[in-house]
Amino acid sequence: MPYGEGVTGWPRTCPSCGTVAYRNPLPVAIALQPVCDTEGTALVVITRTVAPARGGTALPGGYVDDREDWKQAVVRELREETGIDAAARDVRLVDAMSSPDGHLLLFGLLPARPADVLPPSAPTAETGGWHLLRRPGDLAFPLHSAAVRAWFEGRY
Repeated sequence: MPYGEGVTGWPRTCPSCGTVAYRNPLPVAIALQPVCDTEGTALVVITRTVAPARGGTALPGGYVDDREDWKQAVVRELREETGIDAAARDVRLVDAMSSPDGHLLLFGLLPARPADVLPPSAPTAETGGWHLLRRPGDLAFPLHSAAVRAWFEGRY
């Protein structure tokens, strides 16, 4: 169905039904945000409230928008899903992995931050809020689990 006159650029929203269409949304930007507190260093994770993996624990992340730099996508997704602000200039690529369904995941590591400067956890449009992951484990997505293991093992 055509989007109508004057609708250009991406993403596009259908004026009839409100569905948002993305142009080739294959790259995914994932944030690894370490946090330090009195218990040590942990990673910020979210609880998903949307499919896929609704109810699962995951690293903050999502699709890179059309014409968006992947580092900008890392900090945008971190902010959208946790309320935590970061600077794209501080993001460092630590891994790139391909999922079985063809998505390219780019894992960006941010500098560790003290827990007391972070905003409180609160639900967002896609999450039930954020919390700290203190040890590796199985997350909602296998590649997130692999990246978390690598970080805890000191490989990043």
